[in-house]
Amino acid sequence: MMFITMLLNSCALKPILPTKNYSPIENVSIENLGNGKILFYNYGYYCPTMTCGYTTKMNVKANEISLGQINYGEYFIVELDYGEYVFETVYKDVLKIKRTHKVTIDKDTKVIKLSINAFNEKLKVTNSLPAGINQLYQLQ
Repeated sequence: MMFITMLLNSCALKPILPTKNYSPIENVSIENLGNGKILFYNYGYYCPTMTCGYTTKMNVKANEISLGQINYGEYFIVELDYGEYVFETVYKDVLKIKRTHKVTIDKDTKVIKLSINAFNEKLKVTNSLPAGINQLYQLQ
């Protein structure tokens, strides 16, 4: 039992606070998004029961602006100016892993999916809402 506790704690990622305010929307639909209003979500991939919630946390920055920490089953909406962004994501599996992704934000950018699998992490512009968006927790 102690080994499992140590393993789970070693995977903990210290959260970063967002410096950009989230834009809560009551009834999220694809029509409410775009023109700089972007939904980021962390959901829709295999999440092992034993480590789900520990190894699925991700810290996100856009051009050095903190967007905060997001976990599996969560989403947030932020407003970003149009332009080129370097997104920096940090997550912890056995090691602390940092990745960068270049994304162009324009009037048509609506949805970005964040996902983590063992030693593999992705940031992808999907512009479509995940199935079951109403079951996800909206960060505010």
